[in-house]
Amino acid sequence: MKSIKRIVFTGGPCSGKTTFTSRAQQVFGERGYRVIIDHESATDLISGGISPATMGMYEFQKYCIALQLKKEEICYKAAQEIEGDKVLIFIDRGINDDMAYVGAEDFREILKGFGMVPEEINDRYDMVVHLITAAKGKEEAYTLSNNAARYETIEEARYMDDMALQSWKDHPNRAIIGNENEFEVKMIKAIQSVFEYLGEGTPVQKFNRYLVEVDDEVLERFTKEANYSTSHIVQHYLRSDNGYERRIRSRECGADVLYSYSEANYLSTHERVKVDRVLTERQYKDYFHQVDPELNVIDKTRYSFIKKGLFFKLEVFDFDKTKGILTVDEPSDGRLVEIPDYIRLIKDVTGDLNYKNYYLAKSQKF
Repeated sequence: MKSIKRIVFTGGPCSGKTTFTSRAQQVFGERGYRVIIDHESATDLISGGISPATMGMYEFQKYCIALQLKKEEICYKAAQEIEGDKVLIFIDRGINDDMAYVGAEDFREILKGFGMVPEEINDRYDMVVHLITAAKGKEEAYTLSNNAARYETIEEARYMDDMALQSWKDHPNRAIIGNENEFEVKMIKAIQSVFEYLGEGTPVQKFNRYLVEVDDEVLERFTKEANYSTSHIVQHYLRSDNGYERRIRSRECGADVLYSYSEANYLSTHERVKVDRVLTERQYKDYFHQVDPELNVIDKTRYSFIKKGLFFKLEVFDFDKTKGILTVDEPSDGRLVEIPDYIRLIKDVTGDLNYKNYYLAKSQKF
């Protein structure tokens, strides 16, 4: 029987929603889910020239809700028809978020025009993930640069975050993800909260990485493992004037091709903020003129499976198909990782920068 879950992710400006979108597509897609993303309706409208500045906030929210309802309807119909038994619809801000911009009384009045009342909104969504804005405790990471429709000051961002918390306070399945010392930890906790709700077990925060031997026999044995999947990934690194690490990626999985952009900003020697966002094919190609000619293209095939609750991921790079990098979850219960006996380890490369994609793009060798 097909399972379809609708999950809202919300929060104040610069809370990590864009990055969460990209991570969710990859992480859940690799674990056997079909993932549909319903992008933020307000951003769609503002980017298209329809904004509160042109008509006032009350009228603007009417358009937001009208668009949101139609998009949610389309996404749910597509989820019913799409291949696969497990489908997740991630919704960037749900209907209740509109209340934060007009207040409870006007929100109720607007909903009347759609034949709805506020009390029924929570039932539309299975889970709500609230990401706290960086304006609350991580002010040094607050930026307006990754969303052209964003305009809020730090004080306004805090207020909008408070209003979003209030708007969703009655939802029975809500996870609130606060700011951490490291942005990556925040994203991991957000993803984990969804796994916990689904009852599927959660991905862990630590990984072991190994350089391994690869041949046709190893790859054939991979295909026989449970929850096996494969994807072809191409990464181009981009020029950067500010020291950020920037790249674009295409990931082909069956008939699906996903495009994304990543930007890593090092706040200190030990901390970085990595922002991901999903791209259209046209946006992806528009970045080609920014490709750094001094860095080689990363062209790799990813093979993955789940065994005894652990996620195994083997990446084989085009520049040397006799070796690969195996990434394995580190068990949270303290047990030893059991690597299948047909995988021949060369050495442990956990934490070794020379085996990270950026440095492999420089060296093109193991």
